[in-house]
Amino acid sequence: MSEPFNISVTEWLAGDTGSPVERATNAELSIVIGNHQVTEVEDFESKTVRRTIRISAGLAAIWLVANWWRLRWEAEPNFSTREDLSWAMSHHMPAIGGGFVWPDFTFQGSDGAQILAVCKRHNVSVSEELSPIRYLNSFSAFIDVSAFENSIAAFIETVVARLHSRGIRKSELHDLWDDLRYERANAKASSHRKLEALLGLEPDENDQLIGSLSKWSKTYGRQALEEISASSDQAHIASILEAAKVAAKGVKSFAEMPPRNVSSTLVSFPVNTAPWQQGQAAAYALRKKWELDSQPISDEMLADRLNISLNKLTDVKESAPFSFAIRGGSGLGLVLNRPHSHGRRFDTARLIGDYVGFDLEEPLRPATGAMTSRQKFQRAFAAEFLCPSEMIRQRFSERLNQGRVGDAVAELSSEYKVSEQLILHHMQNRDILPYGIDQASLLLA
Repeated sequence: MSEPFNISVTEWLAGDTGSPVERATNAELSIVIGNHQVTEVEDFESKTVRRTIRISAGLAAIWLVANWWRLRWEAEPNFSTREDLSWAMSHHMPAIGGGFVWPDFTFQGSDGAQILAVCKRHNVSVSEELSPIRYLNSFSAFIDVSAFENSIAAFIETVVARLHSRGIRKSELHDLWDDLRYERANAKASSHRKLEALLGLEPDENDQLIGSLSKWSKTYGRQALEEISASSDQAHIASILEAAKVAAKGVKSFAEMPPRNVSSTLVSFPVNTAPWQQGQAAAYALRKKWELDSQPISDEMLADRLNISLNKLTDVKESAPFSFAIRGGSGLGLVLNRPHSHGRRFDTARLIGDYVGFDLEEPLRPATGAMTSRQKFQRAFAAEFLCPSEMIRQRFSERLNQGRVGDAVAELSSEYKVSEQLILHHMQNRDILPYGIDQASLLLA
């Protein structure tokens, strides 16, 4: 569930050091997410606890505007493919610098609908010799992207108004803010900046690459490109897209998905419903529509429902960079790249869920490793569609209470032809098992 977010100036302070912008914008700053106070600190000099920090709001504003697009759109990074330093400088608040003690606060990643924020308290051993203050709170929370955008914009306007009141009408902040407002209002510019952010790029860092990727999107779809970019980086994205293009051209037969007028009305979701909740609800709705109850779904049943030959669900295209569906005729061709049967079944279900949940006419529908809301929906749909978690609760709670955990997990995995890890996640999500249990030791129980 997303939390309210607010960054605001509670009081302007006198300043006599730093640049004109820094001197004009010394302030008491408050950052709040829901009931969590990011800026609650222990002040060693005054021996008090306060809920604001004394910093340059101007420096904070410049950092927020300069990194707006990456904060707004960049997914949680895979540090094996992204540069750690580049990501940290654009997401980690201490990168603001300026000689101030900033909170250990990070905009960890966006799924497009909400942003994960992570705050860490300072170690209790931090003393006055190392820092004049110590941050007190640790938590993680999700921020709705609208709340993020509105609060940041209001904060920037407040800082700009302060500069004007001090006779400063031209500065780096003014230039950055003017550019950002134009980009947000211009659809083409916004799309360009979003794609850069998804790839972990700074604005205008690699315009040639962005231009070449846009050509691919004209054939296969802009949203498909964005989903793929969220799980890739600038060094690999071109080769990944080329491999997907080659695999797509080899598709000759197409599965029949649920009729569009049915899939688009299977479920209606409240505005703030999380992607995993939407995915679960859509899975149960389709199971009901296909009269599957809670029974296991065999490959033969899937092939029959999709009106496709069984070998199309077992055929592996290992050269494909990810599993995807490609539009053709009146259906979708499935390209499955995972060699294990559990993986292929899961990806098939993901692609069915994508069709059910997203009313798009784009040619290509990817199932990637990205942490976007669309990919989260797919994974939740697939897990619930292949192995309903409510069935697990009803069927195995008593056995699990008797300590037969390993047997139950193995039995379910075999019966429903899904991974044991999927079963464990279901059990944890349904409060049958606690989180954090080591899988290897659990399966020995």
